[in-house]
Amino acid sequence: MLDGSRRKAAAYAGGLVLDPKKGFYDKLGLLMDFNFWYYTRCINPSIIQEYNLCFTTVPGAAYADAEQLNILELNLESGMIPTESHKLVKSRQQIKQLMKAPNLLPKQKMDYHIRQMALNLTTNSMYGCLGAMYCRFYAKGLAALITGL
Repeated sequence: MLDGSRRKAAAYAGGLVLDPKKGFYDKLGLLMDFNFWYYTRCINPSIIQEYNLCFTTVPGAAYADAEQLNILELNLESGMIPTESHKLVKSRQQIKQLMKAPNLLPKQKMDYHIRQMALNLTTNSMYGCLGAMYCRFYAKGLAALITGL
């Protein structure tokens, strides 16, 4: 059983999410889709990959607040989270390319779609685990640092 007594609740500012307003709109609206934002910010590299953010590369990431963390030199060996997230993103890109094959059967296309969505979810969950208090990889300061960049 995990001992949460050393851990503080994850209370940091994340992304802005507005509540939807019900009703009929007769004017055009703007939809902005940030396709798994923390991992593919502005095409690439991701925030996590760009700054090599991981509990293995940022001293004190597991227990310090974001303001207390220092991002080390970028020439360090890539951390576990940036390395694994890069692999997931590359795998997803490869599967999305396979989906463009002209003679793909509907069942195959659906299979590829499910796979790429699973990779997307897994990649996003890697960031989410950093801010989840009872997760093995909990690092509140690191999660706050990522959303603050």
